[in-house]
Amino acid sequence: MNLTKSKIFLFFCLSFIIGTAFASFLKIPYFIIGIFLIVAIVLVILFWQTSHQSKLGAGQGKKEMVVLGFCLMIAVLGVWRYQSATKVSVGDISQFNGKGKIVFAGIIDKEPDRRMENQKIIIKIVKVVGIDRIIGGRVLITVNKYPEYSYGDEIKISCKLQEPKNFEGFDYQQYLAKDDIYSVAYNPQAEITGRDKGNKIKASLFKLKDKFEGNLGKILPEPQASYADGLVLGEKSTLPQNILNNFSTVGITHIIALSGFNITIIAESLRRFFNSIMVSRNSSFWITVIFIIGFVVMTGASASIVRAAVMGILLILARKSGRLYSIRNALVFAGLIMIFLNPKILRFDLGFQLSFLAALGLIYISPLFEKYFLWLPKRFDIQGIASATLGAQLAVFPLLLFSFGKLSLISPVANLLILPFVPLAMFWIFLSGFLSFIWLVPTRIIAWISWLILTYQIKIAELLAKIPYAAINVNIGWVWLVVMYAALWGVIILNSKIKMQKAKLFGYAEEFYAKGV
Repeated sequence: MNLTKSKIFLFFCLSFIIGTAFASFLKIPYFIIGIFLIVAIVLVILFWQTSHQSKLGAGQGKKEMVVLGFCLMIAVLGVWRYQSATKVSVGDISQFNGKGKIVFAGIIDKEPDRRMENQKIIIKIVKVVGIDRIIGGRVLITVNKYPEYSYGDEIKISCKLQEPKNFEGFDYQQYLAKDDIYSVAYNPQAEITGRDKGNKIKASLFKLKDKFEGNLGKILPEPQASYADGLVLGEKSTLPQNILNNFSTVGITHIIALSGFNITIIAESLRRFFNSIMVSRNSSFWITVIFIIGFVVMTGASASIVRAAVMGILLILARKSGRLYSIRNALVFAGLIMIFLNPKILRFDLGFQLSFLAALGLIYISPLFEKYFLWLPKRFDIQGIASATLGAQLAVFPLLLFSFGKLSLISPVANLLILPFVPLAMFWIFLSGFLSFIWLVPTRIIAWISWLILTYQIKIAELLAKIPYAAINVNIGWVWLVVMYAALWGVIILNSKIKMQKAKLFGYAEEFYAKGV
């Protein structure tokens, strides 16, 4: 194997990720970790000197053993990082789970998740009443829809804490644990004791988001206003149930969820759209970056959205430089940093998984479909957006099927008819929403363009959802998930080898032609 610096770096990054993934499924005793670490150190010490010999036969094999040793060390680091991150602090409030009623004070640490029937609120603990020692941690409470609470509210809670319970086929405990939440409470007695106790910057972002959301309701009618809200802010609580059902049936629910897949697709589509109307590639790049940053700011800059935005910006940076395949190491390294900061996202954060897979799909799968969309209009690079959409969709398809157990047979058609217009809709929604802060009345004229695109998408989803057997329930397990991704990766590798063979043959033909053969 020709071990270039680029390959070695990739192997090191993947070793950490694999170690973290392995530890997320199995708790590995520390003496086993120690054995692997000793083996890794021995490999490096034994083969370090001879690995630098110049002759391939004498030194290359030794170099591979040294790289293997370092890969084992880094994998062990990944195991340690995951296991250390999943240890619950001695002073965590979860120690009171199932021990009767307690009273504690805390601050709302995240924007409340307002739903049709209730609100779900994350409380960061400040003090437990009657306990002198320091108690910390976070609690997820479910309260009535009214009164409405806000980020930064100081709140006093009286309740019985419980350990989160898993649902059938869903590890709810680990889903909450990735955000360091190990306790839940339902319908507690809650009293607001203060306001604006949170981070000032985050509070300002949430207020800006609320104002933007209110302006959308003033310049767009329903249900387009609620759909616009879901499209750019991820708010689904006000969307009519029939529209949500239609979107689920035709497989486009992801466009109203602030997932990494959504942001990655939007970033790529915007880049292509602006590239088609701008003079320079550089201009389209910076406008797209500003758009993504604006998107992050308007949605409150949560950790998951920031992670997805980083992936999206890396992708369009690679497109800008014209070196798409060279972005592989940068994407993997970015993923490694995110996983190191919070190892639990690798297995339990679907948004992170979708953003990573969507980016890989845009890099490796989308180019395979470009020749099949030459019949589409070239204007606004509809051809490129369609191939990008399908590539990313195919990359995340097995994971979505595994996670939700629903197969939309009409999804490819729905995504091709609807997704190319999502960036256009978001652009006009953002533009009209931004202008509404300045002058509300004339903004309604510009918002009409948004209304037209949103109406088209809603109607297409409604028509496609009426087709018999548009969606069926299909449950797959881990084995099928692995098989599907192995098959997909096999097709990519095979296609790459075929291209390399053609390139070699073309090179030989050119050489013979130059020699007059």
